[in-house]
Amino acid sequence: MAATRTELVQQFVLSISEDIKLYRKLLALLQHQKALYLKFDGEALSNNIHNQLPVLKQLGSNASKRSYTLQQLQLPCSENGAKKLIRALPTKLSDTIAKQWQILEALIKECQKYNHDNGQSSAAFHELLGELTGQEQHCYGEHVR
Repeated sequence: MAATRTELVQQFVLSISEDIKLYRKLLALLQHQKALYLKFDGEALSNNIHNQLPVLKQLGSNASKRSYTLQQLQLPCSENGAKKLIRALPTKLSDTIAKQWQILEALIKECQKYNHDNGQSSAAFHELLGELTGQEQHCYGEHVR
């Protein structure tokens, strides 16, 4: 049975608070990952990345569901579509959800920053390992021959 418009909106709204929790968890993992690069603890790094995978999978699933919900509500699958849906809610709820959406956006940006920084740390980590072990390490920009 197809979900009603009300159920679709409820699912959308609930997914925002769920993603806030998940992004907070991911942020903590990314922050810990950054510290692990400084400790050169390969095993702990591997465990940390392994712990990130289910969080990332759930975040991807939630994003897909939100996109599907926006499509079902005949709204664009974009930030504009989400904001249009939020503005259409009753004022008190709309204000609360708009604040949650801002929190979610800020968490996403912070996670992206840590992910970028960790990517640079990873490249440096692998380069250093290569120098220490005498094995050539191939970076993204290099061509393997």
